Amino acid sequence: MAIKKQESYQIADAKFFQKSEKPYCIYEVDREKGIATITFNKPEKLNAATPGDLLELRDRVIDAEEDTDVKVVVFKGSGKCFSTGIDLDWIKQAYNEKGKERRPSQRYRHARADKLYGLRGFYQVVMTCLKATVAQVHGQCYGTGFQLAAVCDITIASDDAEFTDPTYRYIGASPVDMVLLFHTIGLKRTKEMMLTGRPIGAKEAVEAGLINRAVPKAKLDEEVQKVVDMICRQPYDAIVTGKACFETAMDISGVAAGIYAGVEEQTWQTNIQFQPGDFNLLKSLKAKGTSGAIEEEKSYFKEKPAKQLKKK
Repeated sequence: MAIKKQESYQIADAKFFQKSEKPYCIYEVDREKGIATITFNKPEKLNAATPGDLLELRDRVIDAEEDTDVKVVVFKGSGKCFSTGIDLDWIKQAYNEKGKERRPSQRYRHARADKLYGLRGFYQVVMTCLKATVAQVHGQCYGTGFQLAAVCDITIASDDAEFTDPTYRYIGASPVDMVLLFHTIGLKRTKEMMLTGRPIGAKEAVEAGLINRAVPKAKLDEEVQKVVDMICRQPYDAIVTGKACFETAMDISGVAAGIYAGVEEQTWQTNIQFQPGDFNLLKSLKAKGTSGAIEEEKSYFKEKPAKQLKKK
């Protein structure tokens, strides 16, 4: 019996983290300049990523880190935006409701969270990369896309960019990037983002310290290239040792502890209970599909009087 249960977890895990039919990342290296570029390549889904896509992203970052010709890694999105975060089609598998199907065990849900955000998950691998990392952001930068842009060394955005983690609206905040955000944009702004889900525009993101600068969209490539060229003039060892020092300082300041706590929080959040009148993303996805759920979410969170909680 134990063997059969273990096999079922392995099958479920393989399904949850399976790769997309086409590569999520276009990976290119300019060996003459020392630049690796990772471009998210799902424009038809606004570069929303499945868990498998995020592991593919992790693998490409590791490739860049291990490549002795690379000094800088640039992240960018194809199509209309940088990334809208996690693919909602996969949310039901992570936060499936009670019903006919038995919910995954805590140990299994912990293993999934650890695989995405743990020591060798995509978030940690980007944050601890010993090469310089630059996020080139345009349009929506939400969820896991927001997390990646926040953890990069330098973030440059077009003036149409918007930043937030909408999962705060659905399941509550996660400590994965909370400590980092406290240091980056401050406690009050982080709490506002968490409690309201309001996106931060590019101008406000500059003022808050979330991004380095915002430029007209037509000049985004040019501005990023200027910064990358300046980085590439630095000695290779200076970049790598400097990044190691930054990592140590972040660990001392509690960023790493926030990430480890986030793995546990991700596990707890899969037990979320919704009150009558709450926007329930899981039920909406099941009843209306991804497009219908997005429209319902937009309508629900329009400015209007909040519904009163029903007393039990």
